[in-house]
Amino acid sequence: MSSSSSSQEAALAGALNTALADHRAGRLVQAETAYRVLIQSHPQHAGAHHHLGVLLVQTGRADEGTSHLRSALAANGAEPLYYFSLAKGLLAAGHPAEAGAVLRQAGQVGLADKRFEPLQAEIRSTAVALYRQALAARPGDATVLDNLGTALLAQGHVKEAITCYRQALTHEPDFAEAHFHLGAVLSQHGRVAEGFAHYMRRAALVYGDEKAPRAEEAPHKTRHDLAQREYLGGAGMFHLADGSRIAGPAVNPGTCTPALLEAWRTSQPQMVVVDDFLTGAALEKLRAYCAGSTVWKKIYPAGYLGAAPEDGFSCPMLVQIIEEIQAVFAPILAGESFRYLGAFKYDSELSAGTNTHADNSNVNVNLYIAPDEANLDPESGGMEIWDAAAPNIQTMRRLNGNEALVHEFLKQTGAKRSVIPHRANRGVIFRSTQFHKTDRFRFRRDYLSQRINISLLFGQFGEEG
Repeated sequence: MSSSSSSQEAALAGALNTALADHRAGRLVQAETAYRVLIQSHPQHAGAHHHLGVLLVQTGRADEGTSHLRSALAANGAEPLYYFSLAKGLLAAGHPAEAGAVLRQAGQVGLADKRFEPLQAEIRSTAVALYRQALAARPGDATVLDNLGTALLAQGHVKEAITCYRQALTHEPDFAEAHFHLGAVLSQHGRVAEGFAHYMRRAALVYGDEKAPRAEEAPHKTRHDLAQREYLGGAGMFHLADGSRIAGPAVNPGTCTPALLEAWRTSQPQMVVVDDFLTGAALEKLRAYCAGSTVWKKIYPAGYLGAAPEDGFSCPMLVQIIEEIQAVFAPILAGESFRYLGAFKYDSELSAGTNTHADNSNVNVNLYIAPDEANLDPESGGMEIWDAAAPNIQTMRRLNGNEALVHEFLKQTGAKRSVIPHRANRGVIFRSTQFHKTDRFRFRRDYLSQRINISLLFGQFGEEG
């Protein structure tokens, strides 16, 4: 840095400190004027925007204040204080939902601050109070009931939240997002079949009758949808294959042997591999559902697609598989409740697979369903897993999505990598917090040979949201 640049930085810091001293001493007019002068000469100055925003909120001008607080965060998204102040400002402006979203955004990038937790509690309490007031003014308003349910759920009031979602649907039976929210809370609290029925209803409302929202342009999505449309004989944009329960077991009942449980207890990384995971009838039907259902709505930049419960990957057969996993592998799950599931389909030419990451759950059941003859390299195509786990949710979020940071973490911890090759109908059960990724893969190009894995998550590692 040149001497002139150093002098300019010193002058800026001095001006900001003088303004801040006036602010703290209650000389608010002088402080506000100084902050504005700084911003006029340096429009991207994060500190000046932040302190001016705080002052404006303190003096009852919350809307203008939050504008400056947003500018501070845009200029420096690595400063936890800026998230805290913006959330406080939004709360003061009467926007608790947006305030909560700001703190969640901080958590998603791995930032933590001792002030976040009490502020989050204040946000949740304020949100509930505001939505109750709105409901008193507009009884039967489905949107308010839905929002109140979500606010109550954030406080841990599960039964009240369910009641609110049900009331919202009583007043507006085709309210898609209320079906989504009710589906999530029911399925995550032991009522998977009922919850998945609401997920399916949400999918039909959003995508049915040829009203599916247009997907963003992505080469792997375009190629997949053309191949699927040809497979379906030109069926419409929303189509679900038969996903009913099967007669007899879906999960092979004899797989959780004493030897498997001992391997689970002693392995490092903690995982077990279970071949012939599903019965033949279940595997065949699951493959047909994945091939014939237009549920592949999630588009990942790394060249793969995802299917989620709320988009129709929540048929009764999947409920049966979840219930039987909970029964057959009860000693491994140790009472952990179902949390979520997703399926992932990979373009063999355009996809790089998932990055190195950990999941916010306690146990992951990962299932491969593509036929063995689709895999052109039997020694690959599965997953890589390390014997190191994320120590907390903040670290997990900071490392997920940043390949350089996560590999530096793995190097520093001396983590060792294991590779599990792809096999048709192979299940891999492991601790979700252990870092893992898609192994290199090379599959045939035809539509029915695409690599598909289904990830079922049980238990919750970090906080909600």
